[in-house]
Amino acid sequence: MLTRILITLSLLCCLPTQGFAQCTPTRTLVSGYFNNNVLVYDACAGSLIGALDTANRISGPQTITARPDGLIYVVSENNGRILRYDRNSLAFVDVFVETGTSFRPISSAVNAAGDVYVAGFEGDSVRLYDGRTGALKSTPVAARAGGLDGPEVGMQIGPDGLLYIPSYATNSVLRYDPASGTISTFIAANAGGLRRPRGLVFEGNGNVLVGGEGSNQILRFNASGAYQGVFAGVTAPAGMKLTDDGRLLVTSGNSVRIFNASSAASLGVVFQPESSGGMNGATNVETTTAKVDVTQVGSQYWLVGTGQVTARVLEIDMTSATGTLFGQAFDADDVTLKRWGKMRVEFTSCTTANFSWDSTGDNSARFGTGGYALDLLIAGRSAETCMLEGFNNVTTPDFMNGTWVGDEDRDGEGLMISVTPSGLALMTMFTHRPVVY
Repeated sequence: MLTRILITLSLLCCLPTQGFAQCTPTRTLVSGYFNNNVLVYDACAGSLIGALDTANRISGPQTITARPDGLIYVVSENNGRILRYDRNSLAFVDVFVETGTSFRPISSAVNAAGDVYVAGFEGDSVRLYDGRTGALKSTPVAARAGGLDGPEVGMQIGPDGLLYIPSYATNSVLRYDPASGTISTFIAANAGGLRRPRGLVFEGNGNVLVGGEGSNQILRFNASGAYQGVFAGVTAPAGMKLTDDGRLLVTSGNSVRIFNASSAASLGVVFQPESSGGMNGATNVETTTAKVDVTQVGSQYWLVGTGQVTARVLEIDMTSATGTLFGQAFDADDVTLKRWGKMRVEFTSCTTANFSWDSTGDNSARFGTGGYALDLLIAGRSAETCMLEGFNNVTTPDFMNGTWVGDEDRDGEGLMISVTPSGLALMTMFTHRPVVY
């Protein structure tokens, strides 16, 4: 598994970035195999929200599935776990299943009774676990049954109630009938040029889309498994998701490709390695509708930092916080501070300054660079004293205290600065999330 993911990443180059222009407020969850985490994004803006897990519970994530029981199931391959998280708050719930590491779980699917099929990439088999307790019930698809060799992330229960299993090493897709207990070939080996199948989704008309990591294509097959043609060319496609707004999301390398599900037109990518919070080895993608409409709760973004005044200049490393949630879900132990970048304020008078930022490089949030002029919003006593004495005659940094804002083009953001007599400054910026990280 590790070797083929590394090969996939080496094949990829950058594509145009494009978030969803219009969409129902949703979150996109993407398995980062080498991140050992699932990264969560605002699906409409394409911006990073944060990591799903903050306690190192996930190792080599594969399939993510949001289910009607209000939970998100994450298959963690390297430590042999199925983990569950609350679909709304994203809080950790429990370790639902322990498969053992040698099984190498890679995908899961829920049957009509609510029990969970789990496929093992190294086990070359599919197990069935009790949907309530997580206890092992049976192994309906025994090791190598029907020639199964390397079941993949696209294992799905089809509209006919049968279980469809991509078989990576045999370049085929198998089909398991739970009523008869039989397993058969659904898509023959190498049909239509299929090589190393991974992702699989059903279209509304009964056709099936299968991503061939070795084919560098998404291929279409009909309900009988007959080849129908190429849906789209994609470098090493892995996990796939059809969204309610008519798009097909496909993980490819370190990014997620977007296609029009009807026309197969490419709509670019949602995010890329340099703008995704460090996504590394995207294997699967899932979407969930946000519990609260983000257009109603707002998009404001806060940064904070401390530093020493040097002459008439503040140059401060700024941090952002992530890892916890509002209200009763707040847990201070989960708060993680991350370096955002550097901000510089050079004061040019008692009430004016030049502001700039640099949020580039690996140890940053990658907001880029920029700057603009600032004015003191309300001139308090310290600023008035500064103006009376003359800017060049002021010997203390007291005049820096207050709220500093840009012109009308920057309405809605600003800086709040508090400085001690000794020159230690606390700077807070209130701004907004970018369109794409």
